[in-house]
Amino acid sequence: MKIKGAYDSGTSYSVGDVVRDTDGTIYVMFSAAAAGTDPKDTRYWNRVPQPAADAAGFAIDVMDSLGAAIPKNIDDEAITLKTDDGEYLITVDDSGDTPELAVTAIEDEEEADG
Repeated sequence: MKIKGAYDSGTSYSVGDVVRDTDGTIYVMFSAAAAGTDPKDTRYWNRVPQPAADAAGFAIDVMDSLGAAIPKNIDDEAITLKTDDGEYLITVDDSGDTPELAVTAIEDEEEADG
C-alpha cells in the first residue's frame, strides 16, 4: 500500500495507491484506471475500512504537513502508530522522485502465534 495523499484528478495512480478524497474518505485503488477516475468509482477503488483508514489518514496528514520537506535520506526509519484498534508501522520509501509513505498493520504476536 502506497500513501499518495490528497486525490488529484490529474495524477495517474497505480493498484495499491491510497488517497484521501475531498470529503476525507480514504480509498485504495484495486484495479488500474485512467487518471481522473473518481475514487468513489467502485470498479477501481475500494473505501479503506477503519482502523486502517485512521492510520492511512494519519500518514497523509504527516505527508501533507511535511510537504516537500520530507528528507531524501530517511532510509529505513519508521514511525509506529498505536491506536485503540491496533498498531501500524509507517515507513518512507524515498527510492523514487517523490517520497511515499506506506502503512502496514502490525499483528499482535499472541494472535499470530495462536
